[in-house]
Amino acid sequence: MKETVMQPVDMSMMHVTAAAISWGDELLLMDTMGFTVPIVGLDSPERYPMKLPLSCMLIVLEGEVRYRINFREIVAAGNTCAIIGESNIIDNVAYSDNAQFIELMFSQQGIGIGQPSSHRLYALQDEPMAMLKGLYGMLRTMLSNPVFNTRRDAVANCIRLMLSIVEQDDDHNATVKNKSSRRDEIVASFLDCVNANYREHRELGFYADQLSLSLKYMSQVIYEQTGRHPSQWIKDYVILDAKTMLRSGRYTVQQVAEELHFPNQSFFGKYFKEAVGVSPKKWK
Repeated sequence: MKETVMQPVDMSMMHVTAAAISWGDELLLMDTMGFTVPIVGLDSPERYPMKLPLSCMLIVLEGEVRYRINFREIVAAGNTCAIIGESNIIDNVAYSDNAQFIELMFSQQGIGIGQPSSHRLYALQDEPMAMLKGLYGMLRTMLSNPVFNTRRDAVANCIRLMLSIVEQDDDHNATVKNKSSRRDEIVASFLDCVNANYREHRELGFYADQLSLSLKYMSQVIYEQTGRHPSQWIKDYVILDAKTMLRSGRYTVQQVAEELHFPNQSFFGKYFKEAVGVSPKKWK
């Protein structure tokens, strides 16, 4: 497997690859069909988890793409499609030598598309996969044509149709859906809730209330299903967000503390050092 990294999306940076087409800050299209994906070395300081700034549709045509989403290992093989909502944490992205995939990253607000679920992996049949590939080609053509690339409605409708094709292939996905147990649903709901609230809420009681579960039962299920205590999940979200902001160079330690709703910089520094082993200033 080759290793690569999902960097924070910078549309100007993405123009260095011939396979990428951007549409302002609202849409990015790229694929590996006939192109080489840029590789970042394993020892690169750029290798760190990041929070997706845009929603993502990953269509794997051949080979295999592996990644972690919200600290869960995912393998997307040929004829699968992953829909990932923005603000999810992604890392450990890797792909096989024969991987052929399409990636669309889009702002659901900018394009006028409803918020996708946090993460959903679909196994698709040949016909819907062929339709997705055709629509992707149409979308690239529209964005390359000055007559169409200002037509927000045409672009948005094409993406909506692609999402609809994926979501309506229910019969083939029935066996995948049925594998989800009540405990799996609790874990998924907990992680979704943490993803939405970790900046303001780090107390376990808040999440138990949101899931309408007792604190004891929620903690037991999360630990037994994931091998990690729920407080560790929350801390990982906070620390990874802090690391991403600190490494970006756009935030001071004080600003990171404020963004993550710590009462003061000193409290944040203590929290960070206990988790990472060094202070935010030294880590930065």
